[in-house]
Amino acid sequence: MTQSLSCTRCQAKKIRCNRADPPCDKCTTAGAQCTYLPRKQRTLKRRAVHDKDILREILRRLERLEDHCRLGHNTADEDDIHRSMSVESDNISTPGSSSTNELPPSAQSPAGQAMVQSLLARVKDDRIQSRLHSHVFCAIDKTGSRFFENERCIKALDAAIARIEQLDPAPTELSPPAIPKETAKKWINQYFSNYQFEGFRIPLGKDFMMAMPELMESPHVRLDATSQIIYYNVLFQSFMLDGDEVEARNQTVQALCGTCLKLAEEWLGQIQNTSADLFAAFMMISMTLESCDSDLSWKIFKTACPIARALGYFSVDEDQHDCSERSSRTEEVSPHEGIERNRKRFEFWHILRTESHFRLSFGKPAIISGGSWAVNFPDPTITGVDHASTRFIQIHFLASMRLTIVTMRYLDIMATNPDTHTRAYNDTIDGLIAEVQKIMSDWNPEELLNSTTNRIDTWFCVDILFSSYKMLIVFYQSKPSHRDSHRLPYHTVEIARKSLQRSRSLMEATPRPYWGISLILLHQSIPLFVLFHDILGCYDREGIEADVALVTWFDDYIEVASRDRMELKCISLVVREMTRACQEVARGR
Repeated sequence: MTQSLSCTRCQAKKIRCNRADPPCDKCTTAGAQCTYLPRKQRTLKRRAVHDKDILREILRRLERLEDHCRLGHNTADEDDIHRSMSVESDNISTPGSSSTNELPPSAQSPAGQAMVQSLLARVKDDRIQSRLHSHVFCAIDKTGSRFFENERCIKALDAAIARIEQLDPAPTELSPPAIPKETAKKWINQYFSNYQFEGFRIPLGKDFMMAMPELMESPHVRLDATSQIIYYNVLFQSFMLDGDEVEARNQTVQALCGTCLKLAEEWLGQIQNTSADLFAAFMMISMTLESCDSDLSWKIFKTACPIARALGYFSVDEDQHDCSERSSRTEEVSPHEGIERNRKRFEFWHILRTESHFRLSFGKPAIISGGSWAVNFPDPTITGVDHASTRFIQIHFLASMRLTIVTMRYLDIMATNPDTHTRAYNDTIDGLIAEVQKIMSDWNPEELLNSTTNRIDTWFCVDILFSSYKMLIVFYQSKPSHRDSHRLPYHTVEIARKSLQRSRSLMEATPRPYWGISLILLHQSIPLFVLFHDILGCYDREGIEADVALVTWFDDYIEVASRDRMELKCISLVVREMTRACQEVARGR
């Protein structure tokens, strides 16, 4: 019998397999065990992105996943795929309901945790410590293996910390960006043309925003910090999508981000429970993550949650408890009120997803406790009009919500300090892995990515794809057989490699791109350190030169990004020393 795929040993060693079963010739010669993974069945018919049956099927599966995650709901009408699904928050067992100060247990050994503390203690600047902890050591921790028992890894980190100790911690003083008024107006107009999905609608009018370039120059007008933050964020987001040639692109990014960060202190001191402040918070969470300041981003997120609660985002559907009552109330809602409720639902689920991201990626505690909210899933179109221009937004919402629920379930389990060596734990992790794989199979983000026609839709697909890759790595490394292993399993390394390869090809294929550093820091840090560890383990495998070339490309990208942005320098130095160590391994083969 001949298999259609190579055996696992030949795949790991990257050698040709004759795919014979029982054992292939390479395993027979080596006297090794020969095993084959079951091949994933392909669907015979690829469905189009606009097929409404996909939404119906996804919503049904989302309901089943809610049951699995103990998210109570009422069944949606099968004949109306956009009917909101009621979600009872008090059925979620989150760590935040009992203790908001507990961090998830570390995957590193006590010796590894002591090593992290020792390395960070050498860095005197608190901001640099925070960046290293969030964007380096949290990523290393998610590899789930004995990273700090590898001599090459320790040596590279030690060399990086030695260089970081010499950095000048003094911040660079920045002036407001010198952006021509006509360029600013062009970007504002582009923002209103491209971003105006009802789920996230800017609370400032277009006429006012278009007048702001003149108002900013007037000595008789002083705009409040909230309006300025929204203004500069609008310019920043439109700038990132602008395909036209822009002089001093990196300096423009630095100035826009730096100006917003400078405004943040004043803004946080006078923030109020207004929709404008909530929108500014959403924008600044993204901006601060792009600026490698996860602690400030977390502070802003914690400030945004009470604002959203005061504005009713946590209680949109608290008066709807059963199907009959919900149906009768829905009939009484005006179209405008229905859209407003859907918009709040959409933004609330974005808030919940953001919290799960902070918890998974940066080890932050849960702050949205179980029983504190009652919010249905929105109609994915928000307005009830299924327009082609919003299809990728709808797809992103449905896929990302399923990923969020899986993440919440995982974080909930890990916060209970489970016995990871039980069959029940292993089966649970396998179930989470299967669900992520199912999400990727249902939506096929790789195929969707090839069908996008603008950068916004590309971002939606990128987020689904790379979030899925990251979660698969975390889940695989949470399995008992992997947590305590010196060696990373084939599946983990292959997923990390795919994620990095796809990210590189995406950025290389975009003309005059400004992808920013967040694409790497938020999505590729874990895959990057997985590949670093696998290379520095110097295992007997082929293909190491290609992997070293891959991490070298990312090292160069981060180095270029850090030249004009001092806050990235500490991350760049760690990546540079890890890359050098990998290059030495490749040369020594």
